[in-house]
Amino acid sequence: MLMLLPLVVALAAAEPAPAPSSSARPTPLTEIGRVRALPACVPIVAHANGAITQALDNDRSLAIITTNLRNTDFDKLNFMQRRNAIEAIMKQAEAMRVASSAGDVEVKKLREYAVNSPDPERKAELKTFADALGGALYRQKKAAVELMRDVTILRGREETQEARDTMAQNNQIPPNVARLTGVPITAAPTPTPAPAYNRQMQYMSDTLDGMSKGILTDEGVAADHSIAATSGC
Repeated sequence: MLMLLPLVVALAAAEPAPAPSSSARPTPLTEIGRVRALPACVPIVAHANGAITQALDNDRSLAIITTNLRNTDFDKLNFMQRRNAIEAIMKQAEAMRVASSAGDVEVKKLREYAVNSPDPERKAELKTFADALGGALYRQKKAAVELMRDVTILRGREETQEARDTMAQNNQIPPNVARLTGVPITAAPTPTPAPAYNRQMQYMSDTLDGMSKGILTDEGVAADHSIAATSGC
């Protein structure tokens, strides 16, 4: 049932038109064109684009994850289908976590360039750019880790309840023993209803949407300082 998740990739790519807002939207983050930087800045551009690529890949993964959480009817899936769908989401979240760590390595290089820059203006621009980009990557990593934690908690609760139900079913007193001991025969316990997965996944999706706002804000700051930070060497 891993085929279930790619079906909504198109939904994540085709974002609805934004609602009117009084505040300006953050500048979209894009890779830095090498032709706009002097040769001496090529190493800085390379590290900057390395971090930007990881951030943009994470944005796409986050959009796909939230769309799947919101649009998949987990309550109607059988056990195997639901497990496969959730496992695919967990793999995407893990990929986000790894990508964020890789991007942070590039950001640390940018901070080193900022510390060693002899030009106070470029030093400030490069530090602001690196800090904002690092902030976006950190928020993405936090979103991935929190999602994985929430799913793990949900799975743990389900497995614990399943174990309790199984023990209750298997530990019933046989009728002949009950008659001999005078213990009243009780009806078989009713299995506990499965968790409301759709409600839980909707909550996770809403949480990720809220975290995405901070990510976009950090990316916007990085985008506003990207050219000044990587040119003029």
